[in-house]
Amino acid sequence: MTRARLLAIAAALLVSAACTDELTNPGSGSGTLMVQLTTPNGDDEALSFEISGPVDSVSAAGSLQLFTRRLDRSTVLGAVIGPLDNGAIVTLHVPDTSAVAVYRVTVLEVADHEDALRSSLAGYALNVSR
Repeated sequence: MTRARLLAIAAALLVSAACTDELTNPGSGSGTLMVQLTTPNGDDEALSFEISGPVDSVSAAGSLQLFTRRLDRSTVLGAVIGPLDNGAIVTLHVPDTSAVAVYRVTVLEVADHEDALRSSLAGYALNVSR
């Protein structure tokens, strides 16, 4: 095999390797992910949470009010206030939407419509999805 032919094959392999991630992960790149709430109650009015994972910014879903505090590049504390039902509560603006598995969102506290803290967080869950 000639040197020129070896170089052509090597160049073709490098080009195809560079394109492979984009072909297998067409959703990669910056964008948004949704945080979905599962609640066992129908009268939740406030929820505090912690996000772990690289987040550029966070915005509230619907008419909810959102307050956040960034602890570092990969940790954000937040609270949403308003009528909370099962479904989307916040949108995460992230650098790579294909990395859904690296995000963890934890419920810290929940209060009802009378501002009483829930004594148990059993049945509450926050899930991140595209």
